[in-house]
Amino acid sequence: MKIWLIAGLLCCGSAGATQLVYTPVNPAFGGNALNGSYLLGNASAQNEHKSSSGYTPPSALDRLAGSLEARLMSQLFNDAANGGEGYLSTKDFNIQVVNEDGVLLVHITDKASGETTVIEVGGLGGDD
Repeated sequence: MKIWLIAGLLCCGSAGATQLVYTPVNPAFGGNALNGSYLLGNASAQNEHKSSSGYTPPSALDRLAGSLEARLMSQLFNDAANGGEGYLSTKDFNIQVVNEDGVLLVHITDKASGETTVIEVGGLGGDD
């Protein structure tokens, strides 16, 4: 009787096997594009790495002030090259530009330390 039971189970129970198909999850590898934000959110939540550079981007006001300072210095140097003189005071420096007989002298003073640097540029129209 045990043999008939085993034979009956083998005959009656048919197993349907199907082929396994791999479907990627990550949209970068062919997965569903709707998974992208979900995967990025999970990765961001698990990210324990914190930036240690200490860099903070400049504010819009700082960028504007830097751009304006660069423009004013350019104008100051152009005027001095054409025979004019000028003075510009920024947050960190005092800049004085003098044209002495075709030699452009740029006096830069650091407001914090009081240190002064002189840059001399020749050949601007004098007898050099």
